[in-house]
Amino acid sequence: MKYRIVFIVSVIALSILSSKKRVYGQDVSSEINLLKVDTSYAFFQYHSLATAKRFADLFANANNKRVVLFHFGASHIQSEIVTTRAKEYLYEEFGNAGPGFFFPFSAAKTYGSINYKSTHTGEWVLAKSFQLQPKIPLGARGMTVETRAKVAGFTLTMNTPIPKEEYELLLFFDNNDLTPDFKITAGDFEFIVDESVKSTQEGKNFLIIPINQEIKEFSLNLLTTENDEHLFRFYGFSIEKKEKKGLLYQSFGVGASPFEAVLNLEKLKEQSEQLKPDLVILDYGTNNILYQNKVPSNLPANVGKAITQFREINPDILIVLTSTQDLFYKGRYIDAGIEFAKMMDSIARENDVMYWNFYDLSGGYGQIKNWESQGYAQKDYVHLTSKGYRLKGYLLNKSILNSLDFYAANSERDSLTISLKNYDAVKEQIKVVVQSNSAGMGGRTTTYKVRKGDTLSEIAAKYGVRVSTLKRLNNLRSDLIRIGQVLKIR
Repeated sequence: MKYRIVFIVSVIALSILSSKKRVYGQDVSSEINLLKVDTSYAFFQYHSLATAKRFADLFANANNKRVVLFHFGASHIQSEIVTTRAKEYLYEEFGNAGPGFFFPFSAAKTYGSINYKSTHTGEWVLAKSFQLQPKIPLGARGMTVETRAKVAGFTLTMNTPIPKEEYELLLFFDNNDLTPDFKITAGDFEFIVDESVKSTQEGKNFLIIPINQEIKEFSLNLLTTENDEHLFRFYGFSIEKKEKKGLLYQSFGVGASPFEAVLNLEKLKEQSEQLKPDLVILDYGTNNILYQNKVPSNLPANVGKAITQFREINPDILIVLTSTQDLFYKGRYIDAGIEFAKMMDSIARENDVMYWNFYDLSGGYGQIKNWESQGYAQKDYVHLTSKGYRLKGYLLNKSILNSLDFYAANSERDSLTISLKNYDAVKEQIKVVVQSNSAGMGGRTTTYKVRKGDTLSEIAAKYGVRVSTLKRLNNLRSDLIRIGQVLKIR
């Protein structure tokens, strides 16, 4: 039965991906072929009928009830390219519940979101979730800033104004005797948080402020005097539509974070009582496996702790584990990516959580150099480029839709599982190529004889060179090559 399910999955994935071939000017079917994306893995896999039904019901009810999605990750999520692209499609499909979470990144001395720019005044102390023992308590965003400065504040300037509508501004800050008064400004809207407001929120470290206004710029500034002894600790804010329906996609990412970062969020449970997550995507792994090329022995236990943590927040929450993309670091492909994908697949089965196998979906072992040669990955072979991250966001959206369609067509099946790929043959092929390249370093020219089905981009990726280099060495004016043609590689 397993193989039959895989076949059905492949057919559905291909049909859905081909149903919308343009992604804001990008030809998606062309990208999929070029990058060896395997659409048969474009699914959120599940392991019980109860989980599948909760997943389907959640999105089916989005027109009447708000659905809140948390997406945690490291550097590939912090810039919000992936999540913004996924959000665009999902909001169109399930309704727009608001822009979501914001943070003053400049005060945390880090790069920010593609959606807004951040500036600040005053000196701020910061903490981030990749720190094993953060010096300041962390909230859902994974970053916290605080200041004792007499003059301090920050401004967020939107790249595209948030349209006028009835919103609720959900502000997270420590509310205690040291908290100074402060003023919030958004266009013509002003709101002063003084002692009278803070006293009504006694014991609560958040404030909900109604706002009905187009938002081009948002500012928060402390209102202090020279003699004030104060400490302002800030966790970020969420802008949500007042009407409680549609999808609210919350992006929580901190660069350099390993999976354990999600266990360092001391205020997560407290803030989740207001943010109310229904589904959480735990999109980590690169920083766990990259440097030592192995899966740490304590990682399975920590993944289990994270699952328990979110089920304590919401017993009905849907949890999605992910695998990484293929990685290449210090002259070698990161074999641990294969083991990490296997581990996450196994943990998902054992704990009845969902699984997004992005490793096999994005092409798997040996494909990161292909992504780089086509302009979809950066030259470090670890991070993607903007268009690579946008494609990942597109595939995330399609994976959700594919799973919903699979369940609708197979509502009696108790699982949607897809066998992991075996990369033994690919690893052996790459090993032979590496040995050939090493031999060629002694002054001999490395060559390759074109076989049936070869493309110039595939050959370039296999040998770790650029397409432009192959064209220059072989006096090619186009990407066309013929069977039997002998190409110079170096």
